[in-house]
Amino acid sequence: LFFRITVLGGTGCGKTSLVNRWVNGLFPHRYVSTEKGNVFLKKTSLPDETEYKEMLRPVLVEVEDTPGSDKGGDPDAPSKPPGGQIVKGSRVEVIKDKKKLMELFKQHKKEEMGTVYKPGMDGLLGQELKVRSVDKKDGTVYLPSPDGSEGGVWGYPPGAVAISVALKLPIDQFLKIAEKERVVISDVQEKKKYAKALKLPLSAYARPIGSADVDKTLTRNRMAYLICFDMSNPELASLKEAMEVYKMLKKALEETWIRPLVWFVGCKSDLTIDPEAIKRNKAAAETFAEEEEFLFFQTSAHHNSGVRELFSELVQELSSRANLWTLHGDAAGADDDEQQESGCSLQ
Repeated sequence: LFFRITVLGGTGCGKTSLVNRWVNGLFPHRYVSTEKGNVFLKKTSLPDETEYKEMLRPVLVEVEDTPGSDKGGDPDAPSKPPGGQIVKGSRVEVIKDKKKLMELFKQHKKEEMGTVYKPGMDGLLGQELKVRSVDKKDGTVYLPSPDGSEGGVWGYPPGAVAISVALKLPIDQFLKIAEKERVVISDVQEKKKYAKALKLPLSAYARPIGSADVDKTLTRNRMAYLICFDMSNPELASLKEAMEVYKMLKKALEETWIRPLVWFVGCKSDLTIDPEAIKRNKAAAETFAEEEEFLFFQTSAHHNSGVRELFSELVQELSSRANLWTLHGDAAGADDDEQQESGCSLQ
């Protein structure tokens, strides 16, 4: 079996730590913002009960870690407000010229207010982001900071950003099922070779190489989504962002016949500086999950709490949804004798 799980959520909500804890068994203590999609591979197993005894069936899982969803926004909100004015919620693009950006900061003369050029802004040149707020007096535009510093926002001078003409955002590509073309082999001998290759990990697949923008996944399509949020956020802002992501995903999935699993995941439940914040986030998430009819899990990557249970249950559930990973959605896969003979599934 070969599955794919895609992890979504706002910047700094704990997505990468959650994935690393399950895949690599470690918790990264240094925060590094995820700017491009990363693919992790994890070998696990499932109980496979036969007539005589219980065996463990090997499973390979691709886990997609994605950029912060706060670079997106409400799918129903216009990307270009009346008159082209930049307002809270606008989708904007940071200028690509570093020298010009630095010059704009000098002209703005708001160093005492913290509106200065920062080294971390290099990675945001040319990027599309969602405006958090705009200072009506001096025109400073506040955008999400990639490392969550300074209250989660960085100030930019007027002219440093422009209304985005396109609706394309970093998260958009991950909201699609992205179904790939099936492997068609007409030659009998080649079909046997392919069936044999499927018995060995990854040997039947061409290795994807290239820049960070190249799709590195091997599975046929996306099969399950984990939408994460920070349970320690006292204003519930991370949870609200996760709800917006769910709405965007729900709308995107209306265009496809495939219905992947979608679960909500609360991260950082170990941060108990404000225990009431954890309780408020949990209560609100449970209510939303019940209304939308999906599962909610509470986890802590730092303490390794609830992580193994989350992924174990998800892999188990995926194994029972054969239409997500078999050819043509054929649960039995009976149309291919070689597939049956190999004992493997084609993804």
